Amino acid sequence: MAADAQDDSPRRRDARDNRERLVAAAREVFAESGFDVPLDAIARRAGVGRATLYRNFPDRYALGSAIFEHNLATLEALARAHVGRADAFTILLSAIIEQQIASHALVPALMTGPTAPDLEALRRRMTRLLAAPLRQAQTAGQIRRDLVAADVLSVIAMVSAVVIHAPSVAARRRRAARALQLVFDGLVPRS
Repeated sequence: MAADAQDDSPRRRDARDNRERLVAAAREVFAESGFDVPLDAIARRAGVGRATLYRNFPDRYALGSAIFEHNLATLEALARAHVGRADAFTILLSAIIEQQIASHALVPALMTGPTAPDLEALRRRMTRLLAAPLRQAQTAGQIRRDLVAADVLSVIAMVSAVVIHAPSVAARRRRAARALQLVFDGLVPRS
């Protein structure tokens, strides 16, 4: 009980708020300026000092991993919120693409960084995330029956390749929308 009370203390809430502000600021700054942006820009955007930034995240890779983890948790919550809905797959895929637009510089940097995440674990997590919504969409006749989660991961990688070098968020959004439109033409069953 004392641990619970301590977790709700103003100091703990302040520390959590600082961490959340840093992750949100990093997401924005990385999207605008790329992964190599000075970390001071992130601290300024979050409204915290450098010491607070480094207390929470020892380097940009730790910060990038926190963004990536937050993105996955958001997608998992979205999937839970749409359980049983035939449109859950398209909602989830659209959210994944929107995250790619915002985090275009993050994924390649994290995959090659000194503390690269376990790619197999991430693949399994994404496959679990997509499995039920994909089956529901197939059962509803919205998505072709021969599509498997591994195919969806390939589609996500293709769209990522389209947006990675776009010069702005608006350009990434246009490229992703067009790519997704073309992809959906291939995912929808033919009449």
